[in-house]
Amino acid sequence: MLGLYAIMNNLYKVSSNRESGDGRYDIQMLPLNKHMPGILIELKVLHDGASAGAVPSKLKELSHIALEQINEKNYAQLMQEEGITQIMKLGIAFYKKQAEISYSMD
Repeated sequence: MLGLYAIMNNLYKVSSNRESGDGRYDIQMLPLNKHMPGILIELKVLHDGASAGAVPSKLKELSHIALEQINEKNYAQLMQEEGITQIMKLGIAFYKKQAEISYSMD
């Protein structure tokens, strides 16, 4: 089965839910120019049940978990095989209208 992808501004090929490394990333933005950074995004949702005061810390924790998942499951493998040397990794956690982002640039 071919994964869905789109070309964004003639700079990136965007795909989602495709296999790479030991799992499936949520969103990959593969640069068409290998000198530009690649972007990997892992998304997490905080479900109801957290008290309002605990939401910010839970979101922060969940965004770190998403970022760790990118590394642990080696989602960057396909980009590295394509010769992409700089990769931005984003772990994003959501709860209703709130969000927290953790990132690293490798």
